Amino acid sequence: MRKYIYILIVVFSSCIKEYNPNIAKYEDVFVVDGKLTNLPGPYVVKLSRSYKFEEKAGLPVGGAQLKIVDNTGIETELEETDKGVYVTTDNAFRGVAGKSYKLQIMLDDEIYESEMEPLIEPVPIDSVFWEFKRTDSNRNGIQLLLNTHDAQNKTRYYGWEYVDTWKYIVPIYHPDHPDRREGYASSSNYYYNIATTIHRNTDIIERHPLQVISEDVNKLYFRYSILVTQYAFTGQSYKYLKDLVSINQNQGSLFDPTPHSLTGNIKNISNKDLPVLGYFMVAGASEKRIFIDRSELPKEYWPTSGFEDCYQGNVTVKWENRNDLRQNEVVDSLMNKGFTIVTQSMEVVFGRDTVINLSLAKRRCYDSRASGTNIKPDFWTDK
Repeated sequence: MRKYIYILIVVFSSCIKEYNPNIAKYEDVFVVDGKLTNLPGPYVVKLSRSYKFEEKAGLPVGGAQLKIVDNTGIETELEETDKGVYVTTDNAFRGVAGKSYKLQIMLDDEIYESEMEPLIEPVPIDSVFWEFKRTDSNRNGIQLLLNTHDAQNKTRYYGWEYVDTWKYIVPIYHPDHPDRREGYASSSNYYYNIATTIHRNTDIIERHPLQVISEDVNKLYFRYSILVTQYAFTGQSYKYLKDLVSINQNQGSLFDPTPHSLTGNIKNISNKDLPVLGYFMVAGASEKRIFIDRSELPKEYWPTSGFEDCYQGNVTVKWENRNDLRQNEVVDSLMNKGFTIVTQSMEVVFGRDTVINLSLAKRRCYDSRASGTNIKPDFWTDK
């Protein structure tokens, strides 16, 4: 759960007066971040402590006992796999649409419990598609969009996350490791992309923007895939996420919405006066994956390869320097720039001394594992 800020900004018509509120009570608060859907698990809940604005992260909270309880009383336990990270142990367990669930936590003789949250029926994604566009920086881009609808007009509150994966090829071939030429990298969006149809007569979302892929990145240089997860939320969950997105995105202008205390659905049952941050999210979820091949894109779109700065340095080193190759000034200069040895071979020069021929480059230019993985994902298909 990201950093929560509790600041009150007072703006007067003619001046701005500095105000330093007392927020000490929120600087070491129990934070819960968890999610349950109908998609296959395991499901993860993270426990931590809140932290000061100038700090980088809160401390994880270990040693707790967690379980998910449905509205019929069936319990599913979670085990701690890393400090502060708790995972469901039953691999067959998954949320069921129409049921309700709550999270229970026991920590240091105190009990924390979320409200009972219904799992909304998931709504299939109609389509994920792309359009060519010019970005604000006057560079070409590919806009990814989404269409969805609920024919029953029941859902109304939506959210999306995505994981995108792309293929790349390093420019320098390593003769000893041909399997490290191709690579695959992934990234994901870091906050909820949300929308509602509550003010529309029909529960339809059209052309909802997911992201723009600029020519400045290499995601579309060869082949690209995006897996979009769509969530169906309750109105309460949607409001929480809307406030969370607002707090995280608007932090720098006097005209931003005033930051405020973000109330979740988790309470300390043992001591109701102690604040608790975070949310146990329960939502119906559906997924859709598409692939985009470079050959499908318009000629005007010219993405970077990501390896434009790569080059190979070839250096000959005297045999007597074989135990300390950096005695050679060129080798030392390249290594100071992050170059490493790709290949080396001994050569006897007729009528002269034996020498060592070195080939050097930055590791990311000859080893695909430096930027991702050289293992093709299970879902990947080539055109």
